[in-house]
Amino acid sequence: MNLSKITTSVLFILTLSFAAVSNTSFAKSSYEKMPVPKKGGTFVDAIDITPVTLNPLLTTNMGDQAVSGYFFMSLMGRDGQTYDDLPGLASSVEMSKDKKEYTFTLNKLAKWSDGTSVTSDDIEFTFNKMMDTKVEAAALRSYMTGVTFQKIDSLKFKFMVAVPKYNSLSVLTSFTPVQKKQFEKEADFNKSRENLHPIGNGAYVLKTISRDQFVMLERDPKWWAKDLPDYRSSANFDVIQLKIIGDNALKYENLLKGNIDTLEFKADQFATQVEGVDKEKFGKNATSGKMLWADKFPTDGSLPWYGLGLNQKNPILSSLKVRQALAYLIDYDAVTERAYFKTVYQSVSPFGSHTENVPPELKSGAKKYKLDIKKAVSLLKEDGWEDSNKDGLLDKVINGKSTPLRLEVKLYSSNASGMKSVQIFKETFKKAGIELLIRPMDGSALYKDFDDKNFDVIYMGWGGGSIYPDPKQNWHTDSIANGGSNTVSYSNPKVDKMINEANLEFDKKKRAKLLQGINRELYNDLPYIFLVERGYILQGLNSKLKSPVWNQRYGITVAKDLFHF
Repeated sequence: MNLSKITTSVLFILTLSFAAVSNTSFAKSSYEKMPVPKKGGTFVDAIDITPVTLNPLLTTNMGDQAVSGYFFMSLMGRDGQTYDDLPGLASSVEMSKDKKEYTFTLNKLAKWSDGTSVTSDDIEFTFNKMMDTKVEAAALRSYMTGVTFQKIDSLKFKFMVAVPKYNSLSVLTSFTPVQKKQFEKEADFNKSRENLHPIGNGAYVLKTISRDQFVMLERDPKWWAKDLPDYRSSANFDVIQLKIIGDNALKYENLLKGNIDTLEFKADQFATQVEGVDKEKFGKNATSGKMLWADKFPTDGSLPWYGLGLNQKNPILSSLKVRQALAYLIDYDAVTERAYFKTVYQSVSPFGSHTENVPPELKSGAKKYKLDIKKAVSLLKEDGWEDSNKDGLLDKVINGKSTPLRLEVKLYSSNASGMKSVQIFKETFKKAGIELLIRPMDGSALYKDFDDKNFDVIYMGWGGGSIYPDPKQNWHTDSIANGGSNTVSYSNPKVDKMINEANLEFDKKKRAKLLQGINRELYNDLPYIFLVERGYILQGLNSKLKSPVWNQRYGITVAKDLFHF
């Protein structure tokens, strides 16, 4: 169960729905129906890098957000099985009939880990920081455009929305506060040392960060929500140790040795090792009698997709015909089979390729890109590219200078499937007269270059986000500047208009039609080449772990908060 809702700038995790809570009643949640396990023990997991910040307003990479989520709760939670709202820091929310006012009442039991009460002052302080353009919270701020705050009393406050949007309620219920007392005297909120010393309100407190070694968390025995029906079955370990292991092969070795308790596999690991050379080491379930077991866990949640981000500021990639040529130079079947071992399928959308948000001609596959070198060469010729000096590399005069058709792709160095993919691209690109330079990088450097727009082409995985996505942050022109997530600098007035209309549309079917239109434009304009999409959660677990539910219907990872010994 996710105890917080977090928005990312690169990988979307924000849970957005059409749920409309207009009173204080909540249906009995799936968590309330689960047995309460015995608490205790140490659970060992792995993360890629040492956290840069644990402040939920400032986290921009998936690792920091995951760690931060142990410490902070949002105003409301989300039932991973039913997708319904749960009480969080707030015990209730009331929405006005015109959907412009949302009045929250905090749970009077809600406490920070230092024992002080969570109050409306904390909410107001956090809101003001989030809306301060000097604070590096552009991704979150974009969702709060037109929102104002009013304190009513110490436990009650109101958000007022100038223009109600389809996801206004879910954005507001996902609001995750920090403690006013901890930060109000800090001169620089972005660089405060307190950002790595969280005073949270969640189930865990920070014990130790050992740089490049581990992060140690302890369950707060005084956690204010531990006896509430929706949270009694979760946060079951006394200690969580997050080992910092950047290399996925090393993570796998640690799993085999019992040094970590779970691992989400890369496609090549699952196919060649779990189901290949090491298949005798893994059982099919937790009761197999073997130390480890692994499975493909299905989900209705939006799983990540992988693709190539094409920087529109690059003078070569600013040409639509070049981008289209690149899309026709991808051997999608080879990527699916050789790089991902058939654990993925070709992606045609950032919104979930098999959802109602995808236009029929893409959903059916009728109009999807396929390898067509002849078509690619023709497009490049139409765009003025030729091999003028007969060196096997196309060139063209751009801004008065002869420019070779050479591109650099940056990617995460330990991503084996990604490395195989770009090698496949390199082979077909060469046949069309394009040189592809491959630059593997460590995660932190890659994320920085992506945020700084310092790349030609970037190979990454993007979180699938919500089953009801908000496309503004990644695709709207307004999201190019000021820390927005439109890092490829894509701009299309038609898409901007449809995004604006979609975000004001409350009718699900009408909104889906608008998203289909956006998807159609994106697929044609190619700010990203959508490559492949995951179909399952590929997970390995130590058989000593027990859980009433291994994965939830809308979960995008296994339900670690429900695990116990």
